[in-house]
Amino acid sequence: MPRIGRLKFTQTDAWYHLYSRVAAYKGDYPLSHAVPMRRLIETIRHFSAIYFCEVAAFCVMGNHYHLVVKFDRPRPADQEELRARARLMYPGKASQARLDLWTEPDWEHYRKRLFDVSEYMRNIQSAFARWYNRSYQRRGRFWADRFKSVYLADLRAVLDCMLYVELNPVRAGLVERPEEWQGSSLIQRELGTDSWLAPLQTFFDRPDGERALTEYRERLYHRGSVPTKEGQKALSQDVLTQEIARGFSVRGLYRRRLRYFVDGLAIGSESFLREQLALLRENGVYLRRRHPIPQLGGIHMSLREQRSTAASF
Repeated sequence: MPRIGRLKFTQTDAWYHLYSRVAAYKGDYPLSHAVPMRRLIETIRHFSAIYFCEVAAFCVMGNHYHLVVKFDRPRPADQEELRARARLMYPGKASQARLDLWTEPDWEHYRKRLFDVSEYMRNIQSAFARWYNRSYQRRGRFWADRFKSVYLADLRAVLDCMLYVELNPVRAGLVERPEEWQGSSLIQRELGTDSWLAPLQTFFDRPDGERALTEYRERLYHRGSVPTKEGQKALSQDVLTQEIARGFSVRGLYRRRLRYFVDGLAIGSESFLREQLALLRENGVYLRRRHPIPQLGGIHMSLREQRSTAASF
């Protein structure tokens, strides 16, 4: 049977649910570890700033991930805007010099590429696969098959898909509450690190983001309390009752003591800590650690992993 082509819509802005699975053995969950999970989220964020698109929701699970993303309708773009995006895509002096040699047809080809969901996913997946194979001395194909995409025809379908994506860890029985999963867009919204995500006001008739987030959480909890198939995990009625009593407000950040402020060795930006790790390895110190550890969903980075990290009230 011939492979069915993707549905791509270019007459208007287009929303898609994107899904991809890792080529892994049964029981192998490479994306569940903190460093690869955070790296994939950073890769998604990086290319979402380059392409003409906006992410509404994502969830990185142990062996797959979901994205709900809107692609802009193709439109003209001046070379200054395209060059700014090309600099992000092709960092480094040599790459920057090559951009000066691009002709008008080259820039036009690049412009069309930035409105293409397939190119967007190709960049995300190839960049992450190269990083993972290099970092973990792995060889071969990382992603199992071509990614799946579903066109979402209206905002109701988009919102329902966002709820489905955010509830994945709850349905899998990995967490009790959806915002407890570190690899989701919900925790970024609760931590205030969601400036790169589509504003929730897009989906609710609310004047500000805080009220929209409250309504979003309300819908998540009510939807998550009902199993959609036999044997599926769901939010407990006790948790739902607690949230109803609290009005589904955001719970705050500091439920646990933030040990990394005491024994994290160093705290700062990812680029700063990577420099420190390189120096420590060069001097024969702290050889085992190769990547900074994200704390509070990436608000802080530390050099030492903690037994207990910060969560929500």
